[in-house]
Amino acid sequence: MDQTDNASKPARNVPASVRKRDVLPYILLFILLAGLLAVLAGALLPPHYQAVPALLWSLGFCVSGMLLGFLFGIPRTLPSGTVNMATPDERAGGKSRPTDEPPATAGDAAASNASNTLFLGTPTPMEINSNLVEVSDWLTKIIVGVGLIELKSLPASARSMAAFIAPSLAVDTATAMAVVGGIMLFFSVHGFLIGYLLTRIYLSIMIKRADSLVKNESVRLESGKEIEVTELSRLQQKSLDDMQEAVTQLLLAHPPDGGAAVTALAGMPTAQKPSSLVLWLDDHPRNNTLLVEQLERENIKVDQAVSTRQALAMLQQKRYALFITDMARAENGRRVKDAGVRTVREVGQVQPDLPIIVYCSKDTVASYGVEAEAAGARFITTSGTSLLASVNKLLHEERER
Repeated sequence: MDQTDNASKPARNVPASVRKRDVLPYILLFILLAGLLAVLAGALLPPHYQAVPALLWSLGFCVSGMLLGFLFGIPRTLPSGTVNMATPDERAGGKSRPTDEPPATAGDAAASNASNTLFLGTPTPMEINSNLVEVSDWLTKIIVGVGLIELKSLPASARSMAAFIAPSLAVDTATAMAVVGGIMLFFSVHGFLIGYLLTRIYLSIMIKRADSLVKNESVRLESGKEIEVTELSRLQQKSLDDMQEAVTQLLLAHPPDGGAAVTALAGMPTAQKPSSLVLWLDDHPRNNTLLVEQLERENIKVDQAVSTRQALAMLQQKRYALFITDMARAENGRRVKDAGVRTVREVGQVQPDLPIIVYCSKDTVASYGVEAEAAGARFITTSGTSLLASVNKLLHEERER
């Protein structure tokens, strides 16, 4: 299914946040270069101290600060066996949000065929080597403890360090002490910020990716596709909610026409089921992973497109038995709330006899459902379970023609 308008806002904001985060290293580098240029200027202009020792000490203090910032910024890993609980919104599969459509309602199909499993492998738990984190934690505690104890002697130690470095600048002592004090303060603090911020922002991401690979936090579906365990759990939780809603509706309504035929097909072995080709248009195809997996288990091959232009081109290349589209969608970099209605019209002009299903959220059904039906959509649903049933029903009708 497609994302909601609210969901599209974060999607548009993500690049901005990424850009802001990626600008940070350049800002830190610019400040570092400005400090080095200031040190160099003092060598070329009065007081004309030695440039090489001043630059070397500046870089030395900067690197020392970076090392300290690195030790303080190393992300702490969770203890073995700790599990992150999903937020209520994630456990609800996005139902509580006013989204353009519930994110990835795909486990519905799995519940309809509980005797089969949707994936071949399960995560293999492995213990992550956290020695670096433990060493960092140990050293930071020592540094903080010693620093607090020796806080009174810190100014005297700084003066002693400045007096040790001052002769290397080859100028009068008072000037050298002032220059060294500035170098120590500026480059130590800036180095600490560089080490801490870059470690906290970037190293944490790298460690998380590496740990995910080591822990194998993904499963491989029968089709060969891989999906993260957290994403799979979210989709399956959404499917349970969807199944409960669908069962309630079945208890209150008569089964649709063709229900017996669909039931007969459901009990048939996959190898004996007739093969069909379906085109699914959605700018967020990942949300439909489990639904696509279930359809392919029913011997229904699914091709996926992410834009109307791509879908129309694919319709010219292959003969499809059914077409599925979302409603709100990004087209040419712009969010179009009634994109599904427009797609139904355009597809209807190209292939008038092609059955079209609109799969979207309740909000978009309320806003554009009537228009989509008037444009030629055969079925409009917000439920993954209903979608699977309608696909089987419409494909059965197409074969009976």
